[in-house]
Amino acid sequence: MATRADLERLDKALDRAADMAVRDFDAFAARLDLAALDPAVARDALDEVMDRLLTRYGDISAASAADWYDALRDVSAAGDGFTAVLADGLSPEQVERTTRWAARGLFDGDPEDTLDKLRNHLTRSIVAQGKRTVEMSAAADPARPRWARVPGPGGCCAWCSMLASRGFVYATKATAGGEGHSYHHDCHCVPTPLWKGQKPRIDGYDPRVLRATYDKARAAVKASGAAVDDKAIAAEMRRIAPESFTDGVTPAE
Repeated sequence: MATRADLERLDKALDRAADMAVRDFDAFAARLDLAALDPAVARDALDEVMDRLLTRYGDISAASAADWYDALRDVSAAGDGFTAVLADGLSPEQVERTTRWAARGLFDGDPEDTLDKLRNHLTRSIVAQGKRTVEMSAAADPARPRWARVPGPGGCCAWCSMLASRGFVYATKATAGGEGHSYHHDCHCVPTPLWKGQKPRIDGYDPRVLRATYDKARAAVKASGAAVDDKAIAAEMRRIAPESFTDGVTPAE
């Protein structure tokens, strides 16, 4: 069974890949005179470097996650004959769409806004490629492990807590909630596999505690007469236990 140290090791490896990408991006951007360049020319140059960096460092992220998955599997009772599946990165078309969206600042005289958006996109996408590698590997593994979304030691937002409260129940993208199970920027939750015969024990992670807050919030939403859905429940969680979440909402005095 993965330990808290195992989770932190993967988290740091994915962050390291993203940090290297941002370093190279900043070095490239520093060589561009964005104030003088035609915005369309600058946009196309940024699109090219984004595609290159996402491919290079996304693949590093995925490889790190695959090695991590295989190492955990090796000490389980899952048996031989399977190695982790590497998640693909974004397509050039997806990269171009995001770059064009971020490039509005170039045309509006605010190039720093464009650079900030692209840095955030680099970080989120590269880290997510590693986490998708773990999820895809668990789904393809013939040993059929389940996995949980385990929050980092520094806490998490209400949405992540809601997903983490379900424990080791995820096996496919469908059971994980599809796109609703994606990872936001600066998210330190780690998809953590559990193979047959292992006990689900990780320091600082108790789905029952998280579930109690979820259940209380769900009951409050239902009692209010509002539509009971995940978005409304997460919003109520932020209100009833603001100290428990990184995005908690404290009522104004």
